[in-house]
Amino acid sequence: MRLQSGPDIALPSLTVECEVCEEWEMEDDGAFVFRLRQDVVWQDLSPLNGRQLTAEDIVFSYNRQRQQDRPNAALLGAVESLEALDPKTLRISLSVPDADFMLSLAHGHTKIVAPEAVALNGDLRDGPTVGSGPWILKETGPDAIHAFDRNPSYFEEGRPLVDELLIHIIPDTTIRNAAFRVGSIDVEQMDEPRWEQYLKRRPSAPFLLVPDTTGVEIGLNARAAVFEDVRVRRAVFQATDPWNTIDQVWRGKAYPSPGFPVASADWLLPEDELRGYFADPDRARELLREAGARLPVPVVIKVGDFGDAYQAHAERIADEMRRVGFEPEIEVVNRRAFGDEVWLGGDYQMFLGPPAPSATPNGYLLPVLHSQGRLNTSGVDDRELDGLIEAQAQEFDPAVRTELVQAIQRKMLDNASRFMPAARLSVWTWSDRVQDFYPNFALFEYSHWSRVWLQE
Repeated sequence: MRLQSGPDIALPSLTVECEVCEEWEMEDDGAFVFRLRQDVVWQDLSPLNGRQLTAEDIVFSYNRQRQQDRPNAALLGAVESLEALDPKTLRISLSVPDADFMLSLAHGHTKIVAPEAVALNGDLRDGPTVGSGPWILKETGPDAIHAFDRNPSYFEEGRPLVDELLIHIIPDTTIRNAAFRVGSIDVEQMDEPRWEQYLKRRPSAPFLLVPDTTGVEIGLNARAAVFEDVRVRRAVFQATDPWNTIDQVWRGKAYPSPGFPVASADWLLPEDELRGYFADPDRARELLREAGARLPVPVVIKVGDFGDAYQAHAERIADEMRRVGFEPEIEVVNRRAFGDEVWLGGDYQMFLGPPAPSATPNGYLLPVLHSQGRLNTSGVDDRELDGLIEAQAQEFDPAVRTELVQAIQRKMLDNASRFMPAARLSVWTWSDRVQDFYPNFALFEYSHWSRVWLQE
């Protein structure tokens, strides 16, 4: 499977489609049957030499990945068994219903590898790198370059549309921007200050704003004495204005988000509904009065040292809280301490930093938001919320799951425990000769590169 991308796909999107399969169906017992394409062959490299991809290759690959010592075993944690019914038919049975199962198959870390390639050295650390995709690996090196040639045997006719793909790793933004300006690179992810400078020189420059998985999450610990009363937590939310802070701190290149990956933009609550939970200082003061809070209310905000924008965001929130009756103190901690104390330990009254890494909706909702989740440090024990999380985790109907996820967001906001006031939007721009660049980078997706072409 792979994620869809293209001019008609609105981001964020986790919509999947067949890649090496023609079709799939779900059986009544929770098993999935995939019928593979007839024209998929391994790249014409030793030891595969262009043989056909079979269902047995996929069984081998996924069983190998499922081994507990493998770093990506968790992605296939719901898989109970795999069976090749014939060379082109595969059945995957699940031990429990998992609405993110297809996302696990589409994830860039879930790879189909050839048994012959693994057998040469016992693993693939030193290759050979032989796939069935659009690109043949030619050269790679850490912090240098990844070079690929077009795979002439690729099963999607006419693709890739270019002969070579070079991905340069250039950490220095000045050097990267200079390389783009002189035409050494054709596509660039540009940071916001550089983008604004570039846009002044080229007002008509093409660009895309791509939703990112990074940004600012805030959390309030209901176990901390200051936030035991939900009205005090709600007062914090009502004191803050995410939209104003996005404009002032993130230069407009962010958007409010629930904090977990969403399958589509339809999952997000309408902005007018979301605004009802924020940006009302008078309501914040009223909530503090109703809670009988003694003003000013002292609060320590633990801020992860993840860059100047995080610090600036924390200072704006502190100012907003101060205006309604809080007395905030900012405590900056290094990244390791933030992970240990916030993501794992729950040692905070209020935190501000990036969310714990998660690639799929259930990768956040179950461990972070469910009251029994191993990364739940908010202290909120809401059985109704737990029920919604469990229901959506097993719901394969997209429309029903959308309703459940929106209900989860409303409960999150009612509990005032966690929220992502600024999910980042990364800016991508490209030269005039680049055509049909419509990326979807979620889950390490890369199929969009095969559709890009150059106009000479």
